[in-house]
Amino acid sequence: MVDKSLVEEMKNKIKSGASASEADDVLKSFELIKQMSKEVDYLKADVEESDYTCQVVFSDLEKEYWIKVSKGNVEYDKGKLESPSFTITSSKDIGLGLFFGETDANIVAPLGKLGISGNFTQVRLFQEFYEDVIDEFKKKY
Repeated sequence: MVDKSLVEEMKNKIKSGASASEADDVLKSFELIKQMSKEVDYLKADVEESDYTCQVVFSDLEKEYWIKVSKGNVEYDKGKLESPSFTITSSKDIGLGLFFGETDANIVAPLGKLGISGNFTQVRLFQEFYEDVIDEFKKKY
């Protein structure tokens, strides 16, 4: 079960939008990913089958975060990884918009508003995964 305070906080963040949020709110979205992946069976299976690390860089604020999805566990924190599987670079608003479900990576990437480097297969898996998390969250809560 997702923590009730996190549910309320994320509902408010999603309603208010990425531009009204702080950069560190990406950590709340990572916590939502972690908790939802324990609650929804197919998300749990995705985490068990996955093994990648994602570096998230908010270039306008020079802030960095990471999330690791590997063999049944989700870990995350602030900071820079030595060698992530892939890196997502964007402004804070675009980046949070991705994790809040208001921005489509397939639209903003070709416009140059989203930089991606590293293993593109894993990027696509992660994109589908976090989009599924947001969809399940919106359905359930």
